[in-house]
Amino acid sequence: MPTRPPHYRRVADDIEQKIRSGAYSPGQQLPSVSEIGELYNVARSTAYRAVKELHERNLIYGQQGQGVFVADS
Repeated sequence: MPTRPPHYRRVADDIEQKIRSGAYSPGQQLPSVSEIGELYNVARSTAYRAVKELHERNLIYGQQGQGVFVADS
């Protein structure tokens, strides 16, 4: 039986799919970590790890005090 990916990876994969499909466009602000947690019904720490994962994939960037935004592809 295949193991399921961790929750943070499933959240990151879903947001990546939304970025690639155009649901989130370059420069658009993503929901906050707290909002992502609520949207995906995961803990705030899980949402934070998902955002960190998207940073590592170079799909988003953060601006101090402003939020997290979709990077240009």
